[in-house]
Amino acid sequence: MERHQQLKDLEDHLDQLVAMLSLDPMCGWWKHFESCLCATRELLRLGFSQQQLNELSGSVMCVYGGSGSFNDYAPVTRVGPDGALELVAGMDAVDRLAGKVYRSALALRVVG
Repeated sequence: MERHQQLKDLEDHLDQLVAMLSLDPMCGWWKHFESCLCATRELLRLGFSQQQLNELSGSVMCVYGGSGSFNDYAPVTRVGPDGALELVAGMDAVDRLAGKVYRSALALRVVG
């Protein structure tokens, strides 16, 4: 797939993820992904080198590993006196969308 289209795919997936994460008032991860979305849009507007794509890819992907990473994010809210947890409304596809963002970022890297 052509690099420009791959970057457009990342933009689309990031845009959707930022919108979804904004539904959770306790989530701070949207700031990282919004910053990556702005960087993606800037590259689409101004042009890009492979090095810039690699850097963007690394920036997006750096929050996906280790303890306390985005992989540990759970969009839940406490409800009721018994402390039962419930998914934040509109967040049922967050894992699927987060996977699309990761795969889109990975696709920008050069496999050598």
